[in-house]
Amino acid sequence: MARQTFTWKAIYTDGSVLAEYMPDGSKHSQWDIDRARLKQFVLCKHDGSPVVAVHLDGQKRLIYRLRHAVPFTGLRAGTNETVYIVGWQETRRGVNVQMVCFVFEDGHVEVVDRFREGHPWFYPVQFRAEEKRE
Repeated sequence: MARQTFTWKAIYTDGSVLAEYMPDGSKHSQWDIDRARLKQFVLCKHDGSPVVAVHLDGQKRLIYRLRHAVPFTGLRAGTNETVYIVGWQETRRGVNVQMVCFVFEDGHVEVVDRFREGHPWFYPVQFRAEEKRE
């Protein structure tokens, strides 16, 4: 199966949308997303069709990262692979609750309920100050 890259769009509580790529070809960074107003985050194929939509109701906080790796197994030696990490985290009664999707370039999606230490793909990301909301 052909490898794919994906784009994102952020949908705000007022209905406005911030797309990763603008019609003129310019690109927004994920750090341009106003996380305080974020209602939904959608990872899309380049034709605009959604792959994963994350609804951020309540106190949910967006998780979004790209992980680049040269795995030792599963692909030809020296072949880079990108995994798109998208999901949410929320603190409930002092407990960190997560839902995380790993979208692979071949199009398959794996979902986990939390990051796992020592796993080749599902290990935790480092959160920036603007991503933390208690």
